[in-house]
Amino acid sequence: MNLDLCLLERWLTGWSLSRGLSLPRPYKGGLVVDVGWPEQVRRYVFTEAGEALQACAADIREPFVHLKAAVEPAHLRRALPAAWQIQSPGYLMSCSAAMTASNPLPAGYEMQLSVDQGASVLRLVDEAGQMAAMGRVVVHQGTAVFDRIETQETHRRKGLGTHLMCGLDALAVQAGITERLLVATEAGRALYLTLGWQVIAPYSTAIRQM
Repeated sequence: MNLDLCLLERWLTGWSLSRGLSLPRPYKGGLVVDVGWPEQVRRYVFTEAGEALQACAADIREPFVHLKAAVEPAHLRRALPAAWQIQSPGYLMSCSAAMTASNPLPAGYEMQLSVDQGASVLRLVDEAGQMAAMGRVVVHQGTAVFDRIETQETHRRKGLGTHLMCGLDALAVQAGITERLLVATEAGRALYLTLGWQVIAPYSTAIRQM
């Protein structure tokens, strides 16, 4: 499929704001973000694994650089030399309608809202005050980007993920947002599909570690 680079930029902008990073900038047919973490120095993002991505990979010599493209992992693997390690598959997803939870929040949990970097952060905590689930949403120029959605292992299969997403989505609804974007893992994709999200494209990652 021909994915719109502008849509990828909207996703990557929200991701960058959520992490307190500089905004993505154009790079030879794709986008680049200077991340600056020990495990991720920089990330390059492309709509496909074609000549532009391959030329980018050929110019990279330093370790811990991420290459991302809206293609299947096997496609990305074929496009890159063996020095690049392919990670678990991801899915770029979107949703245009508000999400609602059909059941009340389970007893013993409460929601706590805060702000960190450019994101609204929602935590679900248990009776002991321990974090059970957490996620972020960034609202920017008409798009809501959901990020770092996580439920702790001991609190899973209780519907907390649904309440977390709906709580974050309420902030998007208040802002009049109609475009919601996220990148899901395999496990997360199943939940988001039940909440009305759709897969736009695969989203694969390669890392040069040596």
